[in-house]
Amino acid sequence: MTSFNVRTLDAASGRAIISDYAAHVLSWVPTGGQEVIWTPSTLRFEEGQHLGGGVPICFPWFGPGFTHGHQTAKNPIHGFARARNWRFDEQSFTGDHARFILDAAQLQPGDAPWLDDEPASDFRAVYDVTLGGGSAVAEPQTAASGVHVPPESANGSPVIVSVPSRSLPSQSLPSQSLTMALTVTNTGDEPMTFEAALHSYLHVGDLDGARLSGLEGATYLDATESGFPPKTQDTSEVAFGDFEVNRVYYSDASLELHDDVLGRTIHIAKSGSPQTVVWNPGKAGGETMSDTRPDAAEWRGFAAVEAAVCRDKAVILAPGASHTLSQTLTVA
Repeated sequence: MTSFNVRTLDAASGRAIISDYAAHVLSWVPTGGQEVIWTPSTLRFEEGQHLGGGVPICFPWFGPGFTHGHQTAKNPIHGFARARNWRFDEQSFTGDHARFILDAAQLQPGDAPWLDDEPASDFRAVYDVTLGGGSAVAEPQTAASGVHVPPESANGSPVIVSVPSRSLPSQSLPSQSLTMALTVTNTGDEPMTFEAALHSYLHVGDLDGARLSGLEGATYLDATESGFPPKTQDTSEVAFGDFEVNRVYYSDASLELHDDVLGRTIHIAKSGSPQTVVWNPGKAGGETMSDTRPDAAEWRGFAAVEAAVCRDKAVILAPGASHTLSQTLTVA
């Protein structure tokens, strides 16, 4: 029977919640602000299944995978990392930082190898989540003091957790930020190839008032059309609405997600990422999203903006080499 632990970072600059399962960021609320990370109205913790919303870690492949110039058909979509228990590093845990570790020893049968021509896939993945701006206000928490989600019910059904809206008291603090950094090291004796993305579901008041800037002139692959035809972003902003948006942009630029409804801008910086994935399922796909209320149009409350290394930009690590993929969010 599996139990699920949820860790809380509580600093002067804000509060974040991360699950050991999948090392999944579930919430970030800057002090004096509103929720930045979108999750569905119900979260289902079920072993072997991914969590909805939040910031899933896509690894070691993105989507159905891509190798030798061709899309593959791997399962699960976006890799196994978002459906595995990561090891929580109690020694490094403070009020503003948490670390989670996944390595080859924690894999399940069938996880590796994920590429037929790379039979040895030994790695160590370290995921650091850090709150910036001001020192921590809480004492460092031990593993036992994290929020504990009960195991599956007696009949084996998944644990269901309702997620309330969240806000924190207002304080005047500089540089309120959330940084998520995934560092993958090749611990084997042969080169290792992987794809990855930090699949951030960013909360907006409504899609009609959401605009993403910073990608004008960038080439992107349009995944809403057969063959992923390359196109150019010919306007200053990416718009959202009832239509699906599913694009892989070739850009390492910092971005801004403007939200006219909530009256804020989410600044999105990244490193180790030559691509940005932008996604919202639109009305047709949104109405079939799991864990959401069909009558509430919850899909209108997020825009996914993801730091990525995928498809032809997959990382090839020499033995002993590392690569860090990171994303930092700030709010103004």
